[in-house]
Amino acid sequence: MTAERYTAVFTGHLSLKKPGEYLYLRMDGAPLGSGGYTVSRGRPPYNKLGSEVEFGDLPEGCKSLVIDTYRKVWDL
Repeated sequence: MTAERYTAVFTGHLSLKKPGEYLYLRMDGAPLGSGGYTVSRGRPPYNKLGSEVEFGDLPEGCKSLVIDTYRKVWDL
């Protein structure tokens, strides 16, 4: 896997989650072509998070993966 560059944190859905535990998606700049992403559940790696990036500023592959993951999480 290549270096992860972006982390998307999905909040509010895990009914059995512990406080501070979330589903999060870590990905590189081209996750669909390279397979460079992981989906995890737990405490996001806050010490490795940088600055916030608006959804619209993500690379297209990252946007698609975030939307696909969101749909799966919420059964849409």
